[in-house]
Amino acid sequence: MSQINRWMLAAIPAAICSIQVMAAPAWNSATAYSGGQTVTYAGQDYKAKWWTQNNVPGTEQWGPWELVGSGTATPAPTTAPTLAPTTAPIITAAPTTKPTTAPTPVAGNCGSEWNSATAYQGGQRVVYNNTNYEAKWWVQGTAPSSTDLWGPWKNLGACSGGGTQPTASPVVTVAPTATPKPTATPVVTIAPTATPKPTATPVVTITPTATPSSTPVVTVAPTATPIATATPVATSTPVVAAYKPQITYIAAPAGYPTDAQFKAAEQALYSQAGADSSTIDRIRDALQVRPDAVVDAVVVGAAGNPDNVKRVERVLSRAKFDYFFPVRNVKYTYENLLKGVAKFPAYCATYADGRDSDLICKKLLATSFAHFAQETGANWPALTPATARGYADQNNAVLATMDQNTAIPTFRQGLWFLREQGMQEGSGTGGYQDCFNGAGGSIFSIFYPCGKNAKGEYFSYFGRGSKQLSWNYNYGPFSKSLYGDVNVLLDNPGLVADTSLNFASAIWFAVYPQSPKPPMTWVIDGTWKPNQVDIANGMAPGFGATTYIINGGIECGKGSEVSQSLNRIAAYKEFTKELGVDITGEQLTCGSSKGFTNGSAAATKTYLDKGWNYNANNPGGVSWSCQLATYQTPFSLATPGDYKACVDYFFRGQVKFNGQVVVDNTK
Repeated sequence: MSQINRWMLAAIPAAICSIQVMAAPAWNSATAYSGGQTVTYAGQDYKAKWWTQNNVPGTEQWGPWELVGSGTATPAPTTAPTLAPTTAPIITAAPTTKPTTAPTPVAGNCGSEWNSATAYQGGQRVVYNNTNYEAKWWVQGTAPSSTDLWGPWKNLGACSGGGTQPTASPVVTVAPTATPKPTATPVVTIAPTATPKPTATPVVTITPTATPSSTPVVTVAPTATPIATATPVATSTPVVAAYKPQITYIAAPAGYPTDAQFKAAEQALYSQAGADSSTIDRIRDALQVRPDAVVDAVVVGAAGNPDNVKRVERVLSRAKFDYFFPVRNVKYTYENLLKGVAKFPAYCATYADGRDSDLICKKLLATSFAHFAQETGANWPALTPATARGYADQNNAVLATMDQNTAIPTFRQGLWFLREQGMQEGSGTGGYQDCFNGAGGSIFSIFYPCGKNAKGEYFSYFGRGSKQLSWNYNYGPFSKSLYGDVNVLLDNPGLVADTSLNFASAIWFAVYPQSPKPPMTWVIDGTWKPNQVDIANGMAPGFGATTYIINGGIECGKGSEVSQSLNRIAAYKEFTKELGVDITGEQLTCGSSKGFTNGSAAATKTYLDKGWNYNANNPGGVSWSCQLATYQTPFSLATPGDYKACVDYFFRGQVKFNGQVVVDNTK
């Protein structure tokens, strides 16, 4: 391959998180951007007004870039000898159009009659010409057709019960698969809402993949709780599917560093990572995970449950959980919440320094739940228990105990969506991907390679779970943090929706630092203490800072609060009141906040990139080293052993794709 391609792939500092969730990619002078795409440059987020290439953001008053806020990701350094991905994907939120009519329950074997004026969501069913059809995605005005195989309607067969709309009570036992459309914009992911550039025309799969069975309840508690550890290391070398890029390494050349030398070089960087010598230890504590054996053994009320699980049970009973989330998807269970908490000891942790652990846990839960309400809530003001019971996926037992015709407050409508609106397993192939297709692909498409379904199509990494985790470069790091193997969830993304990972993914996000942003847990428990830079930027401990961490580039720094932020604040007030948390004087807003910058108290240098220094003692003057970087890469000091992995890849690594070496870092 050409020298330039080798250089691009060996040293690319793309703005995608290795163990954190990312927002906008770093601007790259070689990339052509379409109107609406968002990038980060010099600590600021910019959105393209129209097609542009090689126009530096922020340098032209009437140019193609619009400033949309402080950087939601760590900006790439202006002098780094590296290039960003040439095809950085941009995440888009789901359509926000409200249905023109309320979803209609299926009567017998027939749906309601198709109406050209009605807007249908993916999964809603109608009858047309005595045939049942199901919408594959949002559609309005397109008549169902049995011959249009690639259109928006799926033929379900002949209707045997007519097509009239039922007049009975809306409390039904057979529910449609339709999804009500929120009135407020549900924030699906963290990234700016620019339109993604698809890599290929999506192919809609008719039959969804099988849904895993519910997580079994283990009745025997463990006799002892194993000590949580940092990111687990796979017990055996993972088998990577043949269609994925294969990373191999040549033998270490003479004079190559020993393991002891690698360890010493890694430790030498610790003091440079943050403001104090404990930075790396503090980050690693935040990243600890417990073994699956402990998580799987969690049972409500069990004496052997980990301490942070017992704390959650103490401050949030099952009855209170049911009260908060009466219309949740049935896969969001109280047990799954406890198992998600069990995986990450830093969530609702025990503080031995005098801080009130139970109060912090209540506040953390209220914060998480408020964001759930905005991102996964039905946001349907007229939603009643009677209506909700018409949906099999939301028909929780608690609904039968409620007044059937009294509208449910919107703050209690969270967790309605398990998957992104209109998506199901087996559909949406071709989206939310940065997949490797040969020379020129990003380094993240190599380290977080897309999986394929049985038809040979790349999975879609659309939003799943209570945090609506999306994109392969987030599924991969989450999988690595759980299993020590990125491929587990890249090859089985549905697990993020159908198992306790539907809560664990949100908790993972809450405990992970995203320099220069602190994790939400540090904002809530006081670990993050704003410095003068933070104060000047209007950043203070409180709910508003957590909104900035989640979606600052879209919702914050506008001068006043946008509707999404107001929805979050309203829900937070309700949850804190219900949990008995006093928030008097707390900064709840983020409209005037300028965000976290490189000078923030939470800013660190933990990422690793190729060392470009000259070493006369080595062949050709190569450094055989990696250096700290403020931009994000697949390698981090927070993960033990990543320093050696970084050096090995950039000096001994080769990437094979379809049997050919397409990246060669050995020359």
